[in-house]
Amino acid sequence: MEKKNIAIVITRLDLGGAQQVALYLAENLDRKKYNVHLICGKGGYLDEAAKKIKDLNLFFLDELIHPINIVFDIAAYVRLISYFEKNKIDIVHTHSSKAGLLGRLAAATAGNKPLIAHTIHGFPFHKYQNPAMHMAYILLERFAALFTDKLVAVGADTAQYGLKNGVGIHEKYAIIRAAVDLEKFRSAGFNGKTAARFLKSRGLKSGVFTVAMIGNLKKQKNPMAFVKIAKSALAKEPDMQFIFAGDGPLREDVEVAVIKNKLQGKVIFIGWCNEPETLLAASDAYLLTSLWEGLPCTLVQAASAGLPAVASYIDGNKEFVNLTGCGVLFEPFDYSGAAEKLIDIKGKKLKFRYDKNILKQFGFKLMLAQYDALFTGMAAAGHKKIPA
Repeated sequence: MEKKNIAIVITRLDLGGAQQVALYLAENLDRKKYNVHLICGKGGYLDEAAKKIKDLNLFFLDELIHPINIVFDIAAYVRLISYFEKNKIDIVHTHSSKAGLLGRLAAATAGNKPLIAHTIHGFPFHKYQNPAMHMAYILLERFAALFTDKLVAVGADTAQYGLKNGVGIHEKYAIIRAAVDLEKFRSAGFNGKTAARFLKSRGLKSGVFTVAMIGNLKKQKNPMAFVKIAKSALAKEPDMQFIFAGDGPLREDVEVAVIKNKLQGKVIFIGWCNEPETLLAASDAYLLTSLWEGLPCTLVQAASAGLPAVASYIDGNKEFVNLTGCGVLFEPFDYSGAAEKLIDIKGKKLKFRYDKNILKQFGFKLMLAQYDALFTGMAAAGHKKIPA
């Protein structure tokens, strides 16, 4: 069987669920079946990890950047067309909003006409945008869906949200969970000494009820809510501590809020963490304050580590919590309500039992097999496109 040339395209290899999925596929797709190309912008946290992958055609595209920039975006589009044609790419698989639009548009207009799959880790339109921007993103996603062969949603909530807003048709959608290394997070909790050392190295105490969160310090994750919930909880139950692993443009704002509310030593922001499994093993509960999500990998990681979650009542979070029974939900701006739920977990007023076998559908092995089947099916179908 002739190998297929597949190009995975993502805006940048920051530390996040979309990036982890793209990187895992880039490393683990069967080299007997695929010549794998990974195209991304420079400057991501995971760039070095990508460079270490064997038998990978890695291409850093300087013009592929997050902010909208007409000059750079046109240049990236033109260079992507050239790359697809020169390397005779059979399948283009895009992730993230910017790369998703430019990558799909370039694939659709390339002379070799590769097949196109796009994974939706979360749509770029949400209710917290101004109406004009909201509609603009919807129209762009509708447009891109017209020439996309497969729209891969990370959850049923994500697929339904797209269909509700007129993005694609039902026949184009497939659901493949964004996966994590389940065993790594499951086994990390067995080493109590390592967890204690981790907390001590961050200036926190072992034996104190610890609440963790992992994510970008951006509007989507609503990190200021993390501070407000911590303040509310600590006012009623001082024997707690809160640790947030992640970085981003709102870091200075949240650190100022910690000082302003005199929460130093109780609420800390540690930047990106190379050992999230140890952080979760050292914690007692997981807090997720997002305003919108696709289906967050960190909830899967926390559940694998055995942590109950207190998560905002939004699509993606609802789907995972209701499916696994791994925690409770709170309205996104009900900070006191979220604090009460954490206090109840600490006091063991809330207990959770869930079937860990359910988590297997969020494992890397299953995800890889599902993507392989998807790409094989696309290649077999060739250019018999599903109508728009």
